[in-house]
Amino acid sequence: MNVWKQLRAGKRLTEEEKKQICHEMVTTESRMEKLILKHFEEKDYQNVAERRIGGGLIGGKACGLLAARKLIENNLPEYVELLEPHDSFFIGSDVFCGYLKDNDCLELREKQRKEKERFREGEELKERLRNGSFSEEIREGFLNIIRHYDKTPIIVRSSSFLEDGYGNAFSGKYESIFCMSQGEEEERLHELEEAVRKVYASTMNPSALEYRRKRKLLGADEQMALLVQRVEGQRYENYYMPVAAGMGCSYNPYKWMEHLNPDAGMLRLVAGLGTRAVERTPGDYPRLVGLDRAQANMRTTIAERHKFSQRQVDVLDLEQGMHSTVSLDKIIELLPSWQKKMVLSHDTEAEQLLAQRGRYRKIYFSDCQGLVDNNAFIHMMRRVLKMLEKEYERPVDVEFALSSPQKEVWRVNLFQCRPLQVSVSEQIQIPEEMEKEFLFDVRRTSMRRSKKERLDRIVWVDPQKYYECSHAKKPDVGRLIGKINQYYEEEDKKLMLLVPGRIGTSSPELGVPVVYADISQFIAICEVAYSKAGYHPELSYGSHMFQDLVEADVYYGAINENSKTKVYRPELLETCREILKDIFPEETELSEIVKIYDTSDKDTRLILDAKEGRAVCLIHNKNSECCSRKKD
Repeated sequence: MNVWKQLRAGKRLTEEEKKQICHEMVTTESRMEKLILKHFEEKDYQNVAERRIGGGLIGGKACGLLAARKLIENNLPEYVELLEPHDSFFIGSDVFCGYLKDNDCLELREKQRKEKERFREGEELKERLRNGSFSEEIREGFLNIIRHYDKTPIIVRSSSFLEDGYGNAFSGKYESIFCMSQGEEEERLHELEEAVRKVYASTMNPSALEYRRKRKLLGADEQMALLVQRVEGQRYENYYMPVAAGMGCSYNPYKWMEHLNPDAGMLRLVAGLGTRAVERTPGDYPRLVGLDRAQANMRTTIAERHKFSQRQVDVLDLEQGMHSTVSLDKIIELLPSWQKKMVLSHDTEAEQLLAQRGRYRKIYFSDCQGLVDNNAFIHMMRRVLKMLEKEYERPVDVEFALSSPQKEVWRVNLFQCRPLQVSVSEQIQIPEEMEKEFLFDVRRTSMRRSKKERLDRIVWVDPQKYYECSHAKKPDVGRLIGKINQYYEEEDKKLMLLVPGRIGTSSPELGVPVVYADISQFIAICEVAYSKAGYHPELSYGSHMFQDLVEADVYYGAINENSKTKVYRPELLETCREILKDIFPEETELSEIVKIYDTSDKDTRLILDAKEGRAVCLIHNKNSECCSRKKD
């Protein structure tokens, strides 16, 4: 009897047989394989086999999800009843391979792998992936999926071989597509097929290709499995969403308050769908929680808490048939009282001011305070994250959603877990005697490990001129930064970027709109405050861009106009040669806004001291030192 027949028959498997099944269905990555073989029983393999469409591996994201849930079951069984039951399907990697073959993509795909950077037919391959057809056998498997979920919304997520593993995270590089699942069976089948096509086509997205290029993976045979999950949530009239969602890290790479313990981990919480917890949210402020001091808040007054709170909520609009962002005001009255207490707070000061004018109404804002005050929830998340970190033997991050169908009842749906990439810290000495040559000296906005890096180029965006630039032209600044990024791809130069306001925002009035592919060559990125024009940094802890920067070991910090910034002297940049016009003579208009300073003839260093939570950029003129010695 072969191993698969034994599994279906419920027979006991030898360790070698389990390893065979693991390699054929779950993972071949050695460290994930170790976790799976240590903790999976026959029933776990059976459950995966029953939910797998097609053959092949289920991919990194699915493997991470299953491993995390099994680790909780084995190590923290007291929390199993607080987890929503697992309810996912897996579209195996062989379906992707068959799709490539059936839709004449194999030759183009192989050409892309061989030619790598020289590949020119990317759009043609993407178009074929976007418009292909599925075999009847696979369509039958898709029918089983939509019949199982019926009219509950689902999400189709990438789960490639290289994704969410020990070596690469691919955070946000591939598409995740929501299906509303509200039509008749044939409509729901078509919607699922469209979602699968979109995820397959996203393997040719610029950010995904740039990520693979940076990690020398363009030649790797990246096969795409898919994870299909029920969207956690409930219906609120025409909207569908969970009461709250978020992401968590077992290690907090930022200390936004003095006494936070990085080893305790952190959460980033939002009301509604968790898409707002992992993406840049212009004008919005998800709740950050240090798990050792959960109730400690950077905002000390109700007015500040209200100002820096969540104003928009991500939902599925079932009537419009789309993922949508709506005003918090549209959601408030739809929430039952116990859910309001979980995610909303009262602005009592504003209510009192209105009452003095004879106007009586409740004023809410969303800061997830009820969840922060829920000691059982906070304790659970901290213990789960530290346990996963121990088992993975490195920090991890997770994504989750919360349901609360009735008062004092809540459940967590864990739907992603991945290991974070880590680097070793150096012993650091900051040259205090050179303080007058510090471009900046900032505290408690430093990221990751201690290290020293030379800097060859500093790209600076003039905040006043960016502000004066028309709204229609502001995205061109992001385009030029991407152009600079591309120019330096082939050169061994260390680059730092200084931008006003927020990096990666989709709202140009708040900062510079770029994606990760536009800034992938920079080793340091600083958001710079400029209150005269209303630019305020807001480091995006937990977002996909944040994860990219963490994984690439990029320094990501803020130069504020407060006590956290001891020194900021942008005038020091003028001692360096400005070279943007030399490289891009055609960019005459934008050359007034964006500057490239060549710092290679100076002793220019970025010095990070993680222990002190301090970052210093030094621009030291070596020629003046020589002159000084000659004079002596």
